[in-house]
Amino acid sequence: MTLDLKAYLAARQSLVEAHLAACLPAEGTRPDVLSAALRHAVLSGGKRLRPILCLAAAEAAGGQAEDALFPACAVELLHTYTLVHDDLPCMDNDLLRRGQPTVHAKYGEAIGVLAGDALQTLAFATLARTPERRPGTVAALVSELASAAGAAGVIGGQVEDIRFASAPSRATLDYVFQHKTADLFRAACRLGALAAGAAPASLARLSDFADGLGFAFQIIDDLLDAQEAKAGAQPELSCLDVMTEPEARDWAAGHTRRAVAALEGLPGETAPLAALAENLLARIF
Repeated sequence: MTLDLKAYLAARQSLVEAHLAACLPAEGTRPDVLSAALRHAVLSGGKRLRPILCLAAAEAAGGQAEDALFPACAVELLHTYTLVHDDLPCMDNDLLRRGQPTVHAKYGEAIGVLAGDALQTLAFATLARTPERRPGTVAALVSELASAAGAAGVIGGQVEDIRFASAPSRATLDYVFQHKTADLFRAACRLGALAAGAAPASLARLSDFADGLGFAFQIIDDLLDAQEAKAGAQPELSCLDVMTEPEARDWAAGHTRRAVAALEGLPGETAPLAALAENLLARIF
């Protein structure tokens, strides 16, 4: 049976949205400005790619999507915190995200900082609610997300992105693409697999898939951003600083092939993960 990717994504997005809303403070919770900022940051749209990957990885590892609902929400909360902080005046100074005012633009810079902090801690509180299929699962999940998000992961990638945006090298690109982007894709897939009780071999295959997909995602994002580049925009690290567009497309295609190949031998349903990777690549061809 052929997978209807559009319908699959819509159904999973709806599932994630409902559970994300339930993880957030209710409207009016004191301090009400903070609860409003958190809800604005999280519920203002988005494709929910990372939580969908988390749910799909749980199934690919032989479990159920329901095993990974709390990890899926946790990875999206953490991702949203990174966006809130990226938008701050000291970083990218963006006033709009997904057509809506950014958190600091709507609520002020101080609330933007604190809302990001609150989302990061809420991510770990949410992750800790995961039912344990075996003793030690929650500890492994928390360690996994902390490693991906910290100085050796997303934050480290962001630091090098800022440092070398105006003078990048291929080595810098490899580091930033791995840690700023691919590490959170990797965490999403590994969290889903761990929550589903995945065997070590399945965990390794899903890690390889996520690394390939994460690199492809960032390359494709750079190519699409170049098509919409605005005059006078601040310089941002891009693969097109060190390679041509055809070379970048080939690079993305190679990582996509690597990702799809890594799915072979997994015990559960892998069609959604393969379709996601191939559909992403199709955006630049």
